[in-house]
Amino acid sequence: LARRPPAQPHFLRSRRHFDAMGCAPVKGLDDPLEVRVDAESAQDATPGTALMPLEQLGVDVPAIPGDVGLCGQLKAETVKALSGRFKSWINLNSEEDSGFHPEELKRAGMEHVVVRPFPAPAPTEAQVAAACEALDTVPRPVMLQCTSGNRVGALLLYWLMKKRGYSMESAQQLANDVDLKFWTRCTKCGPMREWLLSQLPEKSIPDIPTATSSLIFKQLFDEISSTYTYVLGCSETKEAVLIDPVLEQMQRDLNYLQENGLKLRYVINTHAHADHITSGGRIRMGNTGVRTVISKASGAKADILVEHGDKVSFGRLAVEAIATPGHTDGCMTWHLPGEPGMVFTGDALLIRGCGRTDFQQGDAGRLYDSVHGKLFTLPPETVVCPAHDYRGRNTSTIAEEKQFNPRLKKSREEFVKLMGELNLPYPKLIDEAVPANMQCGVQDEWSNGGRTM
Repeated sequence: LARRPPAQPHFLRSRRHFDAMGCAPVKGLDDPLEVRVDAESAQDATPGTALMPLEQLGVDVPAIPGDVGLCGQLKAETVKALSGRFKSWINLNSEEDSGFHPEELKRAGMEHVVVRPFPAPAPTEAQVAAACEALDTVPRPVMLQCTSGNRVGALLLYWLMKKRGYSMESAQQLANDVDLKFWTRCTKCGPMREWLLSQLPEKSIPDIPTATSSLIFKQLFDEISSTYTYVLGCSETKEAVLIDPVLEQMQRDLNYLQENGLKLRYVINTHAHADHITSGGRIRMGNTGVRTVISKASGAKADILVEHGDKVSFGRLAVEAIATPGHTDGCMTWHLPGEPGMVFTGDALLIRGCGRTDFQQGDAGRLYDSVHGKLFTLPPETVVCPAHDYRGRNTSTIAEEKQFNPRLKKSREEFVKLMGELNLPYPKLIDEAVPANMQCGVQDEWSNGGRTM
């Protein structure tokens, strides 16, 4: 353990709106485009050149990931005009596609123009892999093109799902948020949607890919309390930490650690939960080498009481504490650096939501400030790992939550008003869980009473 001083999806057509959310796409990518308007397509306009919104030209730039365009067949003059906005172009049809116009792209100096057939309604595994490899490797921004703009939406969602380890529910959430046409507006895309659903994991929690090769990572779920528990281990030393464990799932967690040859060093609670009892105290009683961790501001007992900026090390890795009070006084988010990094947010930030603020020292304004000032300032690709989800979603990103979280994208005043009017029922287990968790899940006297670092 080490301590350092505290540190001092809609399609967003308007770049001003996008920039205000703090997660702008490539500058100018979705600005109106100057194209030639002929007499046949001009309607009320005078033939010649005109600035036209990309949407009117059949081009979408989803807010996530922000550097990928989606289109169907286009006229040669439109392709020529678009060539200055993109570094790469991937066509999912064939070289003979009449709406492709690779000659215009190459004439404009674009070096990465590739064809990756991706037929509806069910591309082969090899075709899917080839298309995803192209998305992984070509320079950004990149345009994805098919006949109608629907298969490119399916490919983009599939690629995002694989890159981020989305559950089926998380993938559907993002498709709705960014309004992917094949998912939300196409009446003929049933077979493509069915193909995509067949590729998504059902019920079981998929593995979330990590950029840190030395990290062993597992997300586990308790169905009764809808709580996510996280195992983080160092592949070199096999030392591990356990975040937000549930008493009833203690044996499951210990079995996973044993099966993977991991030695548990710390049990971390993001705060004193009101909906389940932690297994931290029980695990500590049976394993003398394990130490429990919680924030000093929580007032709860543990072996280690941490403050903002403290670090908990396991092998060659470490998570850093970020104080995010508001749901409770003692809420602590834990940040694991990486590319992308990961944040274990407890109840401070949930997927498209946040923890309630009407009990346990809850303060809506303070929670808003914590999330906007300390979490939304993290890199947009940072993976969000919450303590709970009640709809089957398993993970998100900072970029997604900044843009699509219906509570936290409001103004501070609107957020405080909303949280004060939720009128949620009293948590069923609060009278049992909170007193137990203030004792780290064990109702007995601790000889050291918990000590600061």
